[in-house]
Amino acid sequence: MTPEQANAVFDVLVAHAGVYEEQRDELVYHLTHGCEEFRFMGSLGFGGKLYVEPRRWRVSCYREDETPERVEAIRVTNEALVGLRELLE
Repeated sequence: MTPEQANAVFDVLVAHAGVYEEQRDELVYHLTHGCEEFRFMGSLGFGGKLYVEPRRWRVSCYREDETPERVEAIRVTNEALVGLRELLE
């Protein structure tokens, strides 16, 4: 993943999953160095995680931490990631 793509992914996470701006450099570094999973703090709690899979990018959280609000945030974030990936391809 390029730095531009990683920053765009981070922007989606900030907008929809409550990720803290302070994590940008760390996430961009890991995504541009082949990381396939990245745990982040934000509105999804400690278990919020980004998955960079061959066919899609997605987020989730620990099942036991799911709330209606978090499930909705995951849905919206994943939709935004699908749209971003299509735009970048």
